[in-house]
Amino acid sequence: MQNFRINFTHPWLLLLLIPAIALTLLPYFRANKKYRKTRNRILSMVFHGLAITLAITLLAGITFSYEKPNLENELIILVDTSDSNEESADAKSDFVQSIISISDGKYRVGVVTFGHGQVLAGGQMSYDINKILEDYLTSEVPDSSATDIASALKYAKSLFKNPETSKIVLVSDGIETDNAATSVIKAIAAEGVKVDTVYYPNEEHNELQIYSVKTPDTRIILGDDFITELTVKSNLKGEKDATISAYDNGELIGSVDVVLDGAEQTFEIALSLDTRGMHELRFEIECEDDTVQHNNMYHVYINLEAFDNVLLIEHKEGEGKRLADILNETFVVTDISLSDDLAQMPRTIEQMAQYEQIILVNVAYSDMPAGFEELLNQYVYSLGGGLFTVGGELDDINGVKVPHAYNRNDIASSTYFKQMLPINAIDYTPPIAVMIVVDASASMSMGKLDAAKEGAEGCLDALQDRDFCGVMSFQTRASEELEILPVSEKDLIRDTIREIGKGDDGAHGGTIFSDAIMRAGRALSVITNVERKHIILVTDGNPGDTYDTYLPYIEDNIADGITMSVVTIDNTDSGLAEKMQETAEAGGGSYYNVPYSQLHKIPDIMRQDLALEAVAEINYGEPFNVTIKDRTAAVAGVDEALIPQLSGYYGTVAKKDASVALMGKYVPIYAEWKYGNGSVGSFMCDLSGIWSDDFMNDLVGKAIITNIVNSLFPTQDVRADGIDYVIKADNYHYQLNIHGVAETERIEVEVTPMSDHLVSVLEEGVSVTALESNRRFNFIIKDAGLYEIVIKKYDEAGVELARVVTYEAFSYSEEYNFFVEKEPIGEELMTLLATDGKGMVVTDPAEVFESFSQTIKKVLDPRVTFLILAIIFVLLDIAARKFKFKWPHELYREYKLKKADEAVKNS
Repeated sequence: MQNFRINFTHPWLLLLLIPAIALTLLPYFRANKKYRKTRNRILSMVFHGLAITLAITLLAGITFSYEKPNLENELIILVDTSDSNEESADAKSDFVQSIISISDGKYRVGVVTFGHGQVLAGGQMSYDINKILEDYLTSEVPDSSATDIASALKYAKSLFKNPETSKIVLVSDGIETDNAATSVIKAIAAEGVKVDTVYYPNEEHNELQIYSVKTPDTRIILGDDFITELTVKSNLKGEKDATISAYDNGELIGSVDVVLDGAEQTFEIALSLDTRGMHELRFEIECEDDTVQHNNMYHVYINLEAFDNVLLIEHKEGEGKRLADILNETFVVTDISLSDDLAQMPRTIEQMAQYEQIILVNVAYSDMPAGFEELLNQYVYSLGGGLFTVGGELDDINGVKVPHAYNRNDIASSTYFKQMLPINAIDYTPPIAVMIVVDASASMSMGKLDAAKEGAEGCLDALQDRDFCGVMSFQTRASEELEILPVSEKDLIRDTIREIGKGDDGAHGGTIFSDAIMRAGRALSVITNVERKHIILVTDGNPGDTYDTYLPYIEDNIADGITMSVVTIDNTDSGLAEKMQETAEAGGGSYYNVPYSQLHKIPDIMRQDLALEAVAEINYGEPFNVTIKDRTAAVAGVDEALIPQLSGYYGTVAKKDASVALMGKYVPIYAEWKYGNGSVGSFMCDLSGIWSDDFMNDLVGKAIITNIVNSLFPTQDVRADGIDYVIKADNYHYQLNIHGVAETERIEVEVTPMSDHLVSVLEEGVSVTALESNRRFNFIIKDAGLYEIVIKKYDEAGVELARVVTYEAFSYSEEYNFFVEKEPIGEELMTLLATDGKGMVVTDPAEVFESFSQTIKKVLDPRVTFLILAIIFVLLDIAARKFKFKWPHELYREYKLKKADEAVKNS
């Protein structure tokens, strides 16, 4: 014992001892001397004084404290032996041995190595540094393919006998793959365990990995090519050659040579599958300069189930017959007419899920029975079913033709239906990107150039902020005065227009169309988020190059969807005017010739050229060509030139994330998109033969219809399974949560490897641990490959009520993800753990022991004891005052005298 101290919470109350002693002694000294020195009075004074002294110390809050040597200090050295920090293994080992040596047997020490799992060297903690060193150097190494810092910290904490005098020293690179150390560190510190960290950074080296693989989220057609996107990350310096190979159930089905640029890249590889069933796709990338091979392989799966059940719902009987006849050649079609078969409409999600796709032929929202819209939304969004909507016969309201399906007011009044469709049926004017090309040659003098610039400003004022505009001038060669910018940059565009021709020492140069038309087309071709691209060429109409010279550039622009109009100023040569008319017609635009006397009309003329009417709700009567915009499965293998014409459409606009396979002029004809787990496609024409007779009679048209329906089928079974579940993956650790299960029902889960190379490795399957009354299940997947997960629900009698089969593909541990993006990691994580663990970031082994207490402070609270003693002394004081008594030795002496007297009498 050392540093013994008497402590008082309120020491000033000890001043009460002065009057207390005075009050004790005063009655004593006032008593007659004859009675003052009696035994009882002296004892009474002493007992009274002791009682009042103890009472006052109680009021002052007395405690005793002292220190004793601390023989309970404990230390766990937690060493990261995962693969990500392998290059620092020797340095970490030296650091650990230094800590053990400095402990010098004064601390109970243990060394725990960890990766995915933990191993305590020697199986126990010890004071013997020689044994600790030997156990550490000869101990087995845990699984190094992952880093689970959180579990390692919890394990280390469980080894301590005295948490309040214990410490963990974490030696790691701070890159964790499983669980989250930050979620447990504060709880460990709250129990008194300090956590120091020692950071060992990783060395940079050449690395290449397949980061992700994206397969199509729409239906894959047997035998048709589909595109798979691979995201590859690397830090290889300079361009490196690599090869990506694709395997289907172990057989090579495709490869592509790529060039790596040391950054994140996305590569496409075209594949095709010829058989139905489960396809385990494995992708491998090879590059001779790559350091780590674990992350060069990636597994995904595609399950091509046979889906062909279609429910066709038509507005009027016979309206969908021609479509059903085409589809019956490939699929099984059930036809229901709302006019007389309403009782056959699906009333429950189970009834709806008997079909893999639903086709609505000219069905409006107002036609749907109560509750059908909500069921349809659940069927597509949650179960993954397909929905295909087409138009049909128009309604006649007071002599005005209006759409029945795709009616703007009808769709707007819906709740889910308007959300499901890939199009918006709204008032809409397509956005435009325009390049204004102004002739600044010598012949554009005498006010012509100024008039052209005024016209350009008029064009600018006619545009909206969502549109784009660029400015170009030309003479012998074209000069891009301003790149194509959003019209929201109107002030900059206007200033650029006004500067055309300024700074020249007089107008000079020839008039060459070719270069200007080519460069204007190139500038417009990169603009993707508009539906109209247009060039307005303002000139005096006397080019220095021939029509045959610049015509190919006009044709190239037309192929890219870029039109061109021509405005000539004061062109009095009829031959030249005729040639400019041909030029504008070749460019798909208009020709305007403005006399010199009417130059003031140029702004209005150019504004008129840009004017585009809002898309009409319906447009019919004149056949039009259909073009392909997005190459989706709907138009796979289709030659655009062979697509039959249509003679009408409903005016809509595609939603942002929708794909538009077929386009009319500025409007989508067929658009599709993913909606939740399912797919929705909308055909903005009828398929009853009203506007589509040629289309439906033609083999190409029929092929497109079949492709559309085929592509909208689900990727997995849509039948309601009766089990609501969620699977969460954290590297190796998987958690399966089951919801909505009655107390009397029981859940069983089986996880089985499907890959051939896993069957022999995991002969007994994957162990599944049930938690929380069979509502949560945990399992671990560590080996790359494909796994089947079967969830079964039973009633209390053991009868199977429902079954779900799903799949998981695992590729590689996050340990080999060398381009980690989650935070915090590395040094930041190690610093955070030290801070939250009430420790420090250690750089010197001796620092580990600085925060250990060499002694243990003990505090004794004597107040209960003092209170009992004070009560006893008060009682003794009362007894000494009221009763006469003799001391034991006096009683003994009297006893001896009495015995002696009796002996004398008896003699």
